[in-house]
Amino acid sequence: MLNPRLITDAIVAALQTIPELVTAMAGDASRIVAYHYLFGADNRLDLAVNVMPAPSILVAFEATQPGNFSGSEIWRHHFQIYIRTGSAANFALPLSYEDIWFYIVNGKVNGTSQNIRYINLIDEVDIMLTPGIIRSVDEDRVDTFVASFVIPEIGDN
Repeated sequence: MLNPRLITDAIVAALQTIPELVTAMAGDASRIVAYHYLFGADNRLDLAVNVMPAPSILVAFEATQPGNFSGSEIWRHHFQIYIRTGSAANFALPLSYEDIWFYIVNGKVNGTSQNIRYINLIDEVDIMLTPGIIRSVDEDRVDTFVASFVIPEIGDN
């Protein structure tokens, strides 16, 4: 089994190469970041989500579960992508959550003609399963959108 940190970082690296997505992040690819779990109350995922600047994207590992045990897919790695858009007050052309989601799943990765749904992020993982997104409301009653990616691992490394 792969260390999920490698896949998390590969997702972030791929998203940072989508020109429209970077433009939507105020032209700053460093606003697309990975969340890695560390011990301590000050390092909780909910806190990291609550302090996300607008606009930004946070990619977090969620779980590893069994695959189909066919010998080609032993593990399925689950990731959440938290999306915060810019506000209309601060950006001349704020984009909606729907726009950002469209760029995440359809934007061309790393100058190729392929989007993130049709590339191998790293050699040991397969093409992701169909991603999804859901609206959530944070503790301040602000809409946040959370995308879900499931990426099968090829074999048992």
